[in-house]
Amino acid sequence: MKLDKLSLAWIVPIGAILVIIPLVPVDLFRFLVTFIFILLWHVVLASSYDLVGGQMGYINLGHAAFFGIGGYTFGILLNSGLFLGFSFIGALAAAVIFAAAMSVPFFRLRGPYFALASFALVVLLELVATNLREVTGGAHGLYIKPGFRDVPAYYAALAIAVGIALTNFFITRSGFGLALASIREDEEVAQVFGIRPFKYKALALMISASFAGLMGAVFMWQANYADPKMMFGLEKSLIPVVMAMVGGSGTVMGPIVGALFLTVIEEFLWSQMPYLHLAVYGVILALVGLFLPGGIIRVGPVLVRRVRNILTVRDR
Repeated sequence: MKLDKLSLAWIVPIGAILVIIPLVPVDLFRFLVTFIFILLWHVVLASSYDLVGGQMGYINLGHAAFFGIGGYTFGILLNSGLFLGFSFIGALAAAVIFAAAMSVPFFRLRGPYFALASFALVVLLELVATNLREVTGGAHGLYIKPGFRDVPAYYAALAIAVGIALTNFFITRSGFGLALASIREDEEVAQVFGIRPFKYKALALMISASFAGLMGAVFMWQANYADPKMMFGLEKSLIPVVMAMVGGSGTVMGPIVGALFLTVIEEFLWSQMPYLHLAVYGVILALVGLFLPGGIIRVGPVLVRRVRNILTVRDR
């Protein structure tokens, strides 16, 4: 709780800086706009994933499905002549409806079975997008009317990132968050105490999907293009899971810290070793599992406790 309060105290100054950056007409700041946009959609994916994966304990390797569905739905609606705002709403609605439909069969599974089934769903959607050429453009991709939208897309991504961070913050301090935590710890016991697991699981998945789907639409709007690998590829499936676990799954700030940490590493790897970034994800995840099982965000409190214990022993 103290860590979250300390973190929230930085939101105003950091938020002010993030708002100002696109307004500065300097080449370095133009690069920062692109970099921070990438960071923001990583934050959105990791934080929205962690609502289900961290707070509820269901490892959803299919979280990229919502991102891809949102992106494709937005592009298809926009190309059909629908107004921009309605295209965004349609993308969000498509992701939420898909999550609701997915909840019925998938939440009959638990543990690794749920994780593997959700991952298989993303693979299936990639194949569908590849073969449904008349709608999605197939392997050649789906294009929308070109335009330079870096700055408006940046502000949209910033708003979504703030939205999911605040959503997670308030959920963790609500009865809904307590229900998710009880499901994570022991679903049968939670049911005995009057919690209806399916209701909470489905609602959590739909909230998670809404942010990922909306971010997929903004990503498509900024890139002007989407193809099956870009929207449903292995990287999109791994990004939210790895970032949340590296930062500290089950916390508000953990996915944000993990997104920042891995985005910096990813940008370095893309410029120096473009074919190794996925392998490095695996190595980092293994190292975190061995040495920092709670994630980076939990290192501080652990070190503070150890220092206090050492000082207490010395005083005695």
